[in-house]
Parts: sequence; structure tokens; C-alpha cells
Amino acid sequence: MWKKVSALVMAAALVVSLAGCGGSGKQATQGGQAAQPRIVKIANYFPPTHPQNVALREKFKPLLEQRTNGAFKVEIYDNNQLGSEKDFINGVSMGTIEMAVAGLLQAEMLPRLKIPEMPYLFRDYDHAMKVLNGPIGEEITKGMIEKGTRPLAWNVNGFRAVSNSKHPIKTLADTRDIKLRVPTNSIFIDGLQALGFNTVSMPMTELFSALQQKIVDGQENPPATLLTSGWYEVQKYLTLTNHIMGPNVIMISEKFWQTLTPEQQKIFKEVAVETAKYEVELMKKFEPEAVATLKQKGIQVDELADRAEWEKAVQPVYEKWYKQYPEFKDIVTRIKETK
Repeated sequence: MWKKVSALVMAAALVVSLAGCGGSGKQATQGGQAAQPRIVKIANYFPPTHPQNVALREKFKPLLEQRTNGAFKVEIYDNNQLGSEKDFINGVSMGTIEMAVAGLLQAEMLPRLKIPEMPYLFRDYDHAMKVLNGPIGEEITKGMIEKGTRPLAWNVNGFRAVSNSKHPIKTLADTRDIKLRVPTNSIFIDGLQALGFNTVSMPMTELFSALQQKIVDGQENPPATLLTSGWYEVQKYLTLTNHIMGPNVIMISEKFWQTLTPEQQKIFKEVAVETAKYEVELMKKFEPEAVATLKQKGIQVDELADRAEWEKAVQPVYEKWYKQYPEFKDIVTRIKETK
């Protein structure tokens, strides 16, 4: 009888002891050692050498791990390792991926996200970042949290340029026979069709082989992406059209965000903002270097003969979207008036 009572007492003591280790909202410990850090997967579609991933490695990862005293371990999954952009945005939304650096594919569900990618909208990077990381940016991203993706900071993919394998492009007359790969994004499609290109939508993961096999003649991305992706190997000409300033959003899963303490949320936000600023500065330096390197690799680089001609050609795109979404006009006006 005594043995049974003793066993019950010991079992009860063990339960109390285990209960004391958990349920407190703090990391559990075993043998006096801290529990394993929580993994933060951050996905993106950029090559490892792109400024986005340089910034993640040099700023986001070390700063977050240091400021949380090792409570989190950041794992960077670049170059579509966790699937296409659509795939990993869905992962962030569902909570299976903690974070991502992504473009604005959610614009098909949240139309205001189309606005930053309207053609010839931003003057330069400073103009774009002042707008997007301010009240207008908050207005544009409204609704993202409800879709499961919380925006932490904006940064830049770069001003987009057109490359192709057929001939130089300097005027609108040069675009007519170019089959151009574009993202599955209605603003991009409208803008580039207005400029005369024959657009073909496809995922970025299929682009190299499509260029190589002449399924498409060209693509449009910032020079830094053209260089770091290796697409220049199957292209001959690059025109610095600067037709769209491609923004990116550092986003976090709302499900994951709600598991963080207020102090941890503050750290994630601050580190994301610092990383975004660092990435923009990297891009400002890297972009002209990328153009110079592309020239060295045999790519012919051209400027537009008359930029005003191109800006005029895309005005019907604005009118189309103003008609469909009247609130766009006020937001665009405020963006252009921002100094």
C-alpha cells in the first residue's frame, strides 16, 4: 500500500514539475539549458548575390538573432527555394512560412497594391521610399493583414529595364516585334502592351529556358536582376527604360506575428525597417555597377531616345485604372506631389 501511495506522490510531483516548465509563454529549458531557438524562414525569388539577399544576410539575420538574444534563428531561402512567388506568399498567408520579401502579386486581391507599379510613377528611389514607407504606403497596404500577410517595410527591386535578343530598342517603333515575358500582373501587362510589346506572362522560374529556346525574345527586370540571374547569357541588348520602379515588401505571417510578444514584435519591425534602408542603399550602388558589368559581358546598353514619348504612351493605362478604381487618382496625385 505504501509503495502505491509513494508512487502516486512521485507522479504528482513530476506533473507539477513539468507544468512549471511550460505554459508560461517563455522558452522551455531542460537541464538548465535554453530551449532551441524558433526558426524564422524568410523566402524570396532573388539570386544569392542580389542586394535583397545581401541585406538579409548582413543585416536582418544577425540583428534579429542578436536583439532577441538567440530566441530566433533566421533561415534565408533565396532563388525560389520554397516555390514560386505565389507559392511562398501563400505560405506566409497560411503560416507555413514565417516571412518573405515579395513583390505585389497580392494586387489581384488587393487592388491598391497595383498603384506603386503604375508606369513612370516614381522619380527616383528616395521619392519611392518616402511615399511607400509613409502614410500613403500604409494606405496602399491596407487589407494585407486580413489576407494573413503583415507588411513590415518597403524596399526596392529596382527600376525596370527591357532586355532582348533581337535588336536594340530606343523608340516605340522598336517594340512591335518583341515577345516580352512579363509577370502575371495586370498593371505590367497593360503598361507594356501600351508601349507596343507583345507580352507573354510566365513565372520567373521558367524564364531562362524560355529565353534560351526563343519562346520569348526578352524580359523586363532591373539590371541587377538581369545580371545576378544569369539571364544576360541569352540576351544581347538592354534598354534602360525605367518604366516601373519595382518595389518589394518585407512581410511576416500574421499567424506567426500573433505568437510573438510585444517586445519581439517591436524588434522584428525595427530590424525589417533597418534592413530595408540598407538594401536601398546597396541597390543605389549596385545598379550602376551592374550596368557596367553587363557592358563588359557584351550586352549593348541603350537609353531611350525620347522618354516623354514613352510616358505619353502609358497615359491610357492610368485612365483605365482610374475608371475602374476612382480612388486611385487621388492617391497617384498625392504620390506625384510628394517632394
